[in-house]
Amino acid sequence: MKNYKPYQLVLILLPFVFSFALGLDIYIPVIPQMAQIFDTSPSMIHLTLSLFLFVTGAGQLFLGPLSDQFGRKNIFYFSSICYAAGAGWSVFCPHIFWLILARILTSVGACGMLVTSFALVRDLYSEEESGKMFSYLNGAIGISPTFAPIIGGHLAVCAGWQSIFVFLVLIGIISIGITKYFIKETLPPDKRVKINGSVFKRYLTIVQNRQFLTYSLISGCGESVFFCFFSLSPFIIINLHGVPTEQFGYYFSVFGAVIGLGGFAAGKVIEKLGINTTLAIGMMFMFIGGLSMLGWYMVAVTLQGFLIPMAVACTGAMFVIGGCAAKALEPFGRIAGTAAAAFGAIEFGLSALVGSLLMLFSTESTVPYGVFIVILACCAFLLFRRDMFLKKI
Repeated sequence: MKNYKPYQLVLILLPFVFSFALGLDIYIPVIPQMAQIFDTSPSMIHLTLSLFLFVTGAGQLFLGPLSDQFGRKNIFYFSSICYAAGAGWSVFCPHIFWLILARILTSVGACGMLVTSFALVRDLYSEEESGKMFSYLNGAIGISPTFAPIIGGHLAVCAGWQSIFVFLVLIGIISIGITKYFIKETLPPDKRVKINGSVFKRYLTIVQNRQFLTYSLISGCGESVFFCFFSLSPFIIINLHGVPTEQFGYYFSVFGAVIGLGGFAAGKVIEKLGINTTLAIGMMFMFIGGLSMLGWYMVAVTLQGFLIPMAVACTGAMFVIGGCAAKALEPFGRIAGTAAAAFGAIEFGLSALVGSLLMLFSTESTVPYGVFIVILACCAFLLFRRDMFLKKI
């Protein structure tokens, strides 16, 4: 697969990296409708979202090592089948309990496809090259919010809520076909690492590595900017600024466009200026975005005063995440799957924690979000400078 040009490999991996974002974002427009269909509370329906996020993060700790033992292609097959089966099961669920289980199975598939895609890139490319590829893949993930909620809303209206999950089944089937015809094994048998009691020691060794832990935490700061927007944006856009609910998906697509363009731009900047400079630029953008959001709110409470600073901060976050993935995984060539799993778990875990903390504050103001962005940018910069300083000693 090294013979493929970077853009060709990105296209091949698109369904795999789309699986997580599509599985989550496409479902958001029908949340109120699902509560009525299953005659349950909104909190139970939201559990299908929160568990999807949790399993996608925590599941990497298991599926990453499995890809190191059984190879990337086998895990792609397993994950794609789980994704299609879970989505298909969701179509016929008679009760909310079974829908929750079906969503968990779907998230297992999404998790495996995501972590194995990143491990495959690490198999094929050096630190600088993988940094560029990770930025492209993160940019591809970010494209999903530009169209997923819109597609989900139109599918639900035109063909019923079940059609959303039929669409996800097709993604799983396409992934199985791509695995069969386009994916070549990148981890030969002589380089595989079997799962045994030492897997926990491997995780301990990985998180004790200063470079890995530093850049995983920095990436978590960048990812937190996204998850905070994901949590807060409905309240700000719909409640504070009076945007109709049916139009929310179009405003949400601005967020996805920023992530997508930011990811591809980050890849180009890494290619021209290197990872460290790209990280510094990203942190500066995060800081400027958060500060301008605070300043704009003090002058006038407008929708533009939320979306424009958010676009600047999220662009910076994309610069940070792509470069950090390469820096964090660079020391772990043979166990890239395990390292990618630990990286994803830390990244998702930290962002989920920060997002939960943000929701403790007022949802009728952009001030808490702006403050959080500034704090995240400062924390990322301090971690980055500390690593640079220690390397000089």
